[in-house]
Amino acid sequence: MKQLLLALVLIAAPIALFGGYELYAGSGAHAAPATLGDMSAFTGIIADVQALVEKAELPQAAKRITDFETAWDQAETAIRPLNPVQWGHVDQAADRALHAVRATPPDAAAAKAALATLMAVLTNPDTAP
Repeated sequence: MKQLLLALVLIAAPIALFGGYELYAGSGAHAAPATLGDMSAFTGIIADVQALVEKAELPQAAKRITDFETAWDQAETAIRPLNPVQWGHVDQAADRALHAVRATPPDAAAAKAALATLMAVLTNPDTAP
């Protein structure tokens, strides 16, 4: 009888532990991935840059996008770990916008397109630029 109980314990215990672990580990798998958080400070700056580009004030737009670049770079250590994939999407779109707005000679159409893409990615960071 002792051997039967011992056999049951030796068989049942690992099954129960493994099943419990699967339930515990599996519960996190369905959780929504972390997002980058509040992007309103960044979208506000990009909206300013877009307005300057619309008014053909490209030198001022180039200065204002530097504010975005500075803020984005300063926030990297806090934001990037939250969701590296989303951060990468925004960073890639930001690089394109920075180059387009600062282009020599200026190209307003390219700047508008790059800024629109950046704004869209800031609004939905799951979207690759």
